[in-house]
Amino acid sequence: MKSPSEFLQLLEQEAALQAKLEAKKLLPSQLDEVTAFIGRHTWQVLLIASGVTALFLEGLKIWAGGGL
Repeated sequence: MKSPSEFLQLLEQEAALQAKLEAKKLLPSQLDEVTAFIGRHTWQVLLIASGVTALFLEGLKIWAGGGL
């Protein structure tokens, strides 16, 4: 088990890393609401995205002359 001083040092390192990650975001802050929604409703978003993708690919297959 770690001593309290080692734990506090590890905690400070983690806090510094979190601060750096917060300062350098991957996506702009305008998309925070969208990413929060996706995070809360992951399975629903995946279900809709997979359905839309499947419909698009079927439409592409029909358009390309593959037929049904």
